Amino acid sequence: MKAAIYIRTSKQDKAHQAYKLHKQEQHTRELALRHGLRVAFEHVFCDIDYPGEMLPACWSHYDESGLTRPALSALIHAIEEDHIRYVIVRKMDRLGTASEVLTHLLHFFAQQQVQILATPDPVNAAEDPTESFAISILAPVIRYDTEEEQERKAKIRARKIEEIERLKDKITRLEAELKELEL
Repeated sequence: MKAAIYIRTSKQDKAHQAYKLHKQEQHTRELALRHGLRVAFEHVFCDIDYPGEMLPACWSHYDESGLTRPALSALIHAIEEDHIRYVIVRKMDRLGTASEVLTHLLHFFAQQQVQILATPDPVNAAEDPTESFAISILAPVIRYDTEEEQERKAKIRARKIEEIERLKDKITRLEAELKELEL
């Protein structure tokens, strides 16, 4: 399966921008490897100094300001042309911080059958409300676990269901015994 990486900084991130970009790419590449994915050089998309409320250039007809994110637009074209199935981001708010952008992306990803892989760091809404907001909108297409982790969780879930069924049977037998003792 083809995968792409999207990283973004905004003007507020200027202090250590090169470091932050490097770290974002490092984290996303590690995440790709955990999921058994390789990301081609041409499928790494980077918007520098663009706020998350900006639309991609290919959707600029939705915004009169004329300010757009060119790398996000290039990612969208790559998804359409190269049949990319995974978009990997360090944090969900790298994709967007405005509901308009996030809902457009959610619909586009759903149409293209694209899943988002993101670092499963806990999100504290008080510390990072934009990340929490992005997750709330994009939740249907976010994927945190590897295939192996999903299989492991499915096996655990199946064992718990079996255990619950055994306990229900035991309860039924015990209730029957209680009724016999009452007679």
